Amino acid sequence: MRLIILLIALLGGFVLVGMLVAPSIPGLRDWYIANACPYLDQFSSDICAAVRRAAAGHDI
Repeated sequence: MRLIILLIALLGGFVLVGMLVAPSIPGLRDWYIANACPYLDQFSSDICAAVRRAAAGHDI
């Protein structure tokens, strides 16, 4: 049970970093777009929307 809770917390943290932190850090933003967003888009395209806006030069 603890392992399942830990995995859910890690996944949630990964998604939150992608939504809140990655748009403001160019290296992390590029990594998220290249590696994480293809998988996260399967759940919701809104998760990577801020990262893509920041990469396009728009305001977050």
